[in-house]
Amino acid sequence: MKSNSRTQAVDLQKAFTSGSDMSARETEILEDIVAKTGFSPKEVIWRSSYWGTNQIGAVHYLGKFENQPVVLKIQGVKPEISEILMIEQFAAQNRSRIIRPPKIFYTIPWEDKQQYEALIMEHVSGEKVLASKQLQTLKNIKKFMSCYLEYRENCLPTKPWLPKQNTPNWEETMEKLITTSQKAYPDHPLRDSEDFTLARKAASLLAKMYHGVQLEFVHGHFSVEDLIYQGDEVVLFSNLFWKWKYPFYDTVFGYHWFMYELGNVRGITPDQIEQQRELWLSQLPDLPLVKAALLERAIAGLIIDNFLADKNKPIVKYLVDSTRGQIRKLMLELTQ
Repeated sequence: MKSNSRTQAVDLQKAFTSGSDMSARETEILEDIVAKTGFSPKEVIWRSSYWGTNQIGAVHYLGKFENQPVVLKIQGVKPEISEILMIEQFAAQNRSRIIRPPKIFYTIPWEDKQQYEALIMEHVSGEKVLASKQLQTLKNIKKFMSCYLEYRENCLPTKPWLPKQNTPNWEETMEKLITTSQKAYPDHPLRDSEDFTLARKAASLLAKMYHGVQLEFVHGHFSVEDLIYQGDEVVLFSNLFWKWKYPFYDTVFGYHWFMYELGNVRGITPDQIEQQRELWLSQLPDLPLVKAALLERAIAGLIIDNFLADKNKPIVKYLVDSTRGQIRKLMLELTQ
């Protein structure tokens, strides 16, 4: 494998702020893929937009290829590094007999002339290891965390295939996130006038917390949406997001997004949200660097992730308010 100076496959903020969008070319790209491969599309499973905007980076189609059910992923915005490479490298170094990447049947690498990359993959039809958008039991959360421990033990590569990136500049990272938020949600009614100030203070604390701490090469999107059963195996998706992160980033990622998806539970109350939070936090190590990882995710939640939820649902305001509360709570705990 040739060495590569790129430290991550996709920079969502950079792509979004530059106006990247494949939506106008989707039909044309699909027709080209059908002509080249014989893929027969059935329906769109998912369009990957940038923070709920109209800018589309990728699309997934359910269909058939060589008489078997498959999923076609079209990557319509050029990644820094091909997802094909990311999956191949993960598969080559994976030691787990439980967790694996999806099987790939056909690929079309990126060419600047065609302006897309395509992967035809197995259709993984099982249940999620942990279902989102519903209240969960401690037993089921423990099951998800057992998969996390299996991934940490046997899926992390012994030889990272991307070079280690420089230590993040927290001030610069924060300002980029704020700029992205303002572009995606310029007038969101749930944004508070003090949110950016609070986030900057929290980021300044993280800069101190992480001084001298080494980055780790991890799967940067280990969420409840990305672990799906195929028989008695678990398929791990979102492999574009292998990258260098601070310790425990992958530990808290599933919790982070699960909590926001609770806004989709009909009739859910603030008490139920906090009960779910307690269940999750009881399964995370009580360490300063875990709290730092939780704080980093809470900052992202306050500045941009919150706003993916339906602002017309009353419970969403509580989720936003509770994110502010979590930031203040974690900052206090980390400075005591």
